[in-house]
Amino acid sequence: MKKTYKISNGLAFFEQKDLRMLREKAAEGWMAESFKGGLYTFTKSNPKDVIFSIDYYELTPEDEEEYYELFASSGWKHVCSHTGIHLFKAAPGTPPIYSDAASKTDQVKRSSKPVYIVTIAFFLLTIITLAFMKLADGSLHLAGKIGFFISIVFFIPMLMTSMAIFIQLLKAQKLSKN
Repeated sequence: MKKTYKISNGLAFFEQKDLRMLREKAAEGWMAESFKGGLYTFTKSNPKDVIFSIDYYELTPEDEEEYYELFASSGWKHVCSHTGIHLFKAAPGTPPIYSDAASKTDQVKRSSKPVYIVTIAFFLLTIITLAFMKLADGSLHLAGKIGFFISIVFFIPMLMTSMAIFIQLLKAQKLSKN
């Protein structure tokens, strides 16, 4: 089977853009097969007009069957899952997974928790390595500098992702109040 790959635009920033890209690829005859680490894997198939949706939910193995059946009863077929991110597809015109602002707010809240935890961890690591860099001498000072650089490289994108999710949450909450 032929395969191709495409990097995600970043679900926290451009979820809708990714969903449009998945639909376009399916129309070209490339069906999404998996999503891991920000990389979509597509397999060659017959061109199809399908829509996609993403849900964020940490599942236990015992909950998987019921979870997927819930979506299937609404017309959504499970495509793949990875680290609490679940990709579904359906025929055009299928009602959205999240049709009201309150459920969309819950979805954004569920997706934000792991991102906020990792962001805080890298923030703390950045502070610790900065202190280490300022207080140590010699080779320990150099190790502090290297650690600080590495932590900043990860902290800044995580901070941007956290801010994007926070903005999504504010928009969803604003919609649920209206």
